[in-house]
Amino acid sequence: MGLSKLSIWVRDPYHPLHPYASSGHSFRVKIVTADYMPLHFGAVHNGVYALTQPGPHGGRVHGQVEVPPGCYIVIGYAPCFNVVTDFAMAQVGCDQEVCINLYPKHMHLCILYLLDAIHYMQRLGPKYTAGATQLKAQDRLLEAASKSLRELSEAFPREEMIETLRVSEADLKELMEEAKPQ
Repeated sequence: MGLSKLSIWVRDPYHPLHPYASSGHSFRVKIVTADYMPLHFGAVHNGVYALTQPGPHGGRVHGQVEVPPGCYIVIGYAPCFNVVTDFAMAQVGCDQEVCINLYPKHMHLCILYLLDAIHYMQRLGPKYTAGATQLKAQDRLLEAASKSLRELSEAFPREEMIETLRVSEADLKELMEEAKPQ
């Protein structure tokens, strides 16, 4: 059995093809197995591996680490925890090298995730809710949360690439039609 290699990059949210350049942050990654157990192997201790190669502003944004063949989930973070990436999953076989690109989340993106979840609940909620009283309370709370989050999102820089990935109202209506019982 030959060892595999994970080549891990933290990408810049404003220029996803480039290494992270938004600050001088140095990143660590958490590597867990597909059953959520922290990897303990070689340079990875308790699932944590510090990236080793510097990016444009000197922070460590790339690293290569040897691992046994298998399936891994990787998430990156700056030690200050002000920047956290989405997670990535990688399946590596014997003697393979797999590139993992981690995309940092910004507050604006987190707010968009919450707004999308609220939007889905408002549209699909009645199918999954038991009583009318509960429905009225849920609608009121969801509307208040949605309004507050929309206002908050205006205070943060937009992520243009992510904006294009959101589900449109037309797509949501189509999904709702498909979900209706026959």
